[in-house]
Amino acid sequence: MSGITNPMRGHSSRPQAQSIVLKYKAFATHLLVGAVCFYAGIGVGVRVGFVDCKKECLKQESNILLKSQLMAGQRSMEEKNPVACDQKSDGGGGGGSSGKRFPDNMSHFLTGMAQFDRDKFNTRFDVGVPLDPSSRNNDKVVLLYNDPQSLPDDPSLVDRIIGGGDPPEIADIEQATKNCDVLDLILVQPKTKRQCMAMVGQYQSFHIQKFMRLPPTEGEKLDSSAPLRLLNRGAQASGRLSAKPPTKVQTLQYWNTLKVYLDTLESVLNELKPIAERVAKQNTIIVMVCNHGQSELLMNFVCAAKSRNLDISTVLVFATDMETQELAEGLGLAVFYDKTNYASAPKNAARSYGDRAFTAMMMAKVYCVQMVAFLGYDVLFQDVDMVWFKDPLKYFHDENSPSHGFDIYFQDDGSRGIFWAPFSANTGFYYVRANDRTRNFFNALLMAGDLIVSTKSHQIALVALLSEHTSLHGMKAKVLSRDADEFPCGHAFHYRKDFMRDIFAGKVEPYIFHMSWTLNKDNKQKFFRQIGEWYLKDQCVASTVDKILDKGTRFTQGSLLEPCCSAEALFSCFYSDKPSKYPCKDSPTIDKGGRPFWK
Repeated sequence: MSGITNPMRGHSSRPQAQSIVLKYKAFATHLLVGAVCFYAGIGVGVRVGFVDCKKECLKQESNILLKSQLMAGQRSMEEKNPVACDQKSDGGGGGGSSGKRFPDNMSHFLTGMAQFDRDKFNTRFDVGVPLDPSSRNNDKVVLLYNDPQSLPDDPSLVDRIIGGGDPPEIADIEQATKNCDVLDLILVQPKTKRQCMAMVGQYQSFHIQKFMRLPPTEGEKLDSSAPLRLLNRGAQASGRLSAKPPTKVQTLQYWNTLKVYLDTLESVLNELKPIAERVAKQNTIIVMVCNHGQSELLMNFVCAAKSRNLDISTVLVFATDMETQELAEGLGLAVFYDKTNYASAPKNAARSYGDRAFTAMMMAKVYCVQMVAFLGYDVLFQDVDMVWFKDPLKYFHDENSPSHGFDIYFQDDGSRGIFWAPFSANTGFYYVRANDRTRNFFNALLMAGDLIVSTKSHQIALVALLSEHTSLHGMKAKVLSRDADEFPCGHAFHYRKDFMRDIFAGKVEPYIFHMSWTLNKDNKQKFFRQIGEWYLKDQCVASTVDKILDKGTRFTQGSLLEPCCSAEALFSCFYSDKPSKYPCKDSPTIDKGGRPFWK
């Protein structure tokens, strides 16, 4: 550029100078106008912004102030109203001179506390656990706020939540939890003697670690002088340590069984598939499993349903022997006999809970549900010691039901033993919606067969997996409370005498009745007779059917219904201290110290 000469350089004229002056004046004028507009705009903007957000600012200002004061030790509140703060401090809140409920050095995980009506809270946050009825000493839920930002928006409510004295009872649960982005729900056994709970600020855990004062020698009872030591969740004051892990022998034993099952699964499913397609309605199959020893209970179920004109065409019986296959067909039921996996199953009925026959049938129950679920069907599984009053599928297919939307439903076992906590799911009656969560759940139960062998029951294994899968995979499980009227079991028979009287009087009509909590088949039959729910004629007991089969006679589809099923219930008295449709005052008692059912 140095070789190029500016033609104007070295030349000066008045017009040019005037032009430059005019340009600077214009620039200065625009700059002045712009500055005025800019500052005027700021003023207007601030005013407009203040007017537009004034309500919101006023709404949040106090709450934000309270939350910031909380983190700073509420110095501002003390300066404004030292008397009130002193009064709070004297109110038993334990928070020191500031009157706060919790001290500053705990504010990283404890900020405030409130309480709610237990029934309303559990209705809003239903985790599927069967809840015992609220009582005078157990009718509130405590909510701990872990962070100032989780507190409600109402400043006066926040003041009570973080202040001393009794925690406020809040009626509006939605308002109280509006700012809780995460809510961890913990179930605690009420009125447990000498029990303490500790909260530790740490990486999140989804399990409760249990310490007890049990001596190091297994089997010894709780000893208050012994040191607290870490134990499994099933540890009890008696010294019992719940379920032991399977031994190597038990695991190898089950692996051999599992290998046969997995090796033949594809061919078995191909055989099962057309039967399932024929039986299913609304993509649902009612699955029952039965051996010959339990066949009388199966026959009574069918006869009871027939007496009420209930449709049981969706029932698919998994027979564990040829005799039961014949019987099921004679009752008009769809039946599947898996010769490979069920050939070694016992034919006799279990004499008591947990015996060899009982345990073997537990595995049969796992197989049948896993197979049907794997084919993609919803499953209603039920034991044979069952009668229907009305079709239970209507309950599970009702989209307007208050408990609709869960993945899996269980009848409440009734027991509150620590082994079954927290769900206490009864494995003799449950409904499963087909999806990846439930399919994975039953696959996991299949793989836990050695635990079933070890505990002699698939209920312990199922409940343990239920807790893990609801936590890990978000599977929604609902247990239908033992205190409700829809799905009673043996717990109601033995402990809810008024409810049983209401059934006899026709005041309530449950969907089903499951005669669980009963020692063996013989007692189940007696109890069914006594409550007026036995419909199987005497000539069709198992021994009589055996003689027919021994002669080579085979039953045609439905041929046993007419000769074996009574249109009216067959009533008999056995025990005066057990529920009976009609008074059995002259009968003996079965329980030690048993009181008459009818007065």
